Amino acid sequence: MASFAASRLANRGALLTSAVILSLGALAWWWQVEQAALMAAMGDMQMPPTDWWSRQGALTLLMWVVMMQAMMLPAALPVFLLYRRCLQRDTARTLKLTLFCAAYGVLWSVFALLMTLLQAAGEWLGWLDPMTLRLPPLLGALVLLLAGGYQMSQAKAVCLEHCQNPLNFLQHHVRPGLCGAWGLGLHHGLYCLGCCWALMLVLLVVGAMSLWGMALLALLVLAEKWLPLGTRWRRLSGVLLIFCAVALATWG
Repeated sequence: MASFAASRLANRGALLTSAVILSLGALAWWWQVEQAALMAAMGDMQMPPTDWWSRQGALTLLMWVVMMQAMMLPAALPVFLLYRRCLQRDTARTLKLTLFCAAYGVLWSVFALLMTLLQAAGEWLGWLDPMTLRLPPLLGALVLLLAGGYQMSQAKAVCLEHCQNPLNFLQHHVRPGLCGAWGLGLHHGLYCLGCCWALMLVLLVVGAMSLWGMALLALLVLAEKWLPLGTRWRRLSGVLLIFCAVALATWG
């Protein structure tokens, strides 16, 4: 009877964790949709370069932060739930899980800062349109080549295997205390970053304000992490990205 009650509590906790993560992801997507709608309402108006030392610069950074959370939080949900199970008998389970998730989110927020800096450099060099945040065809083709090549690399294979099978990582790297939970979240986040950073650069090819481009990339990340697609799918996606690079350079 006690075991049944404990099982029900564990299930409720897992459902609550899922609801919180998915709600945060949904909120982030809603914000992105609102921003895209604002841009669409401006029509073909020309937008001046971003004023980085004003409220506009802060909002641009916030846009990238929210975008990264919208795309990555849902994909990481299985790892969050697995870590919660590892903490099942820990009295500080809720706080440790929160720190683990927060560390993961912070790491992707740091990456969002790097994307913001890339945008600033691109605008300064005249490579990025402040309205669409899309690279010119030849530069976009180079980014697609980079992403396609990385999809087929050993580094991608190692990081993706970790993201698909995190149990071994959690069993061997769990550390005691709250600092251990925070460090573990950063450690896992680094693997996730190593898995997905090149795909995130593709946002600058399809246009960072493009909801369909963002959605397709998010679905690709989700499929890679959640589905047993195997090595052939990773290589196929790399070949497709390289094919798109050639097509963009030729007909873009």
